[in-house]
Amino acid sequence: MNQSDPVPGIPDSDSELLSRRGRGFLFDSRFEFQEEFLSYQGFRYQFYTRREKLPDGRVVNRDVLRHPGASAILPILPDGRIILIEQHRAALGHNLLEIPAGLIEEGEKPIECARREIREETGFEAGKLTPLREILPATGFSDEKMYIFLAEQLKFVGQDTDEDEWVKVHAVSPRAAKELLENGEIIDGKTVVALLHWFGNSG
Repeated sequence: MNQSDPVPGIPDSDSELLSRRGRGFLFDSRFEFQEEFLSYQGFRYQFYTRREKLPDGRVVNRDVLRHPGASAILPILPDGRIILIEQHRAALGHNLLEIPAGLIEEGEKPIECARREIREETGFEAGKLTPLREILPATGFSDEKMYIFLAEQLKFVGQDTDEDEWVKVHAVSPRAAKELLENGEIIDGKTVVALLHWFGNSG
């Protein structure tokens, strides 16, 4: 099929959604909310059962994790190296290479969370924090919103991790970070998004 050939069921030109503001976050009135109730209270999170009526009239239960939101930080040292942390993830049973991140506390702004988390997990204070992207990392079951920041003008002041965190700090060149991505050594979602965004916009 040539690139210009029509695709069955798909408009020949760009979808009209592309001309509408908010095109990627649309309310669909065909799905009717029925009720939502707490089904499990965890140590950090609350799991709810959400009942919705589908367009065909059936009512179904959805498992939903309500999340306070999180901030993630891509730290860049003055020499251009990227800071990554190695952290144990109990759900997977092994360590991952990630950018630092953490939950937004009650009453805390995303940038305040980013400033706190980079210091706690890496030991660096950021003289400059710039918003990069906002993402929804787990839309199949959670309303989590994550704010990703670029951290520059870093000054080392010492780590202050939580008592249940065992974090090792690494500093890698952009070339090494790209190799880790390409080789599948970095698979954490927020880290992949942050690095690809950075590489795509930093020339």
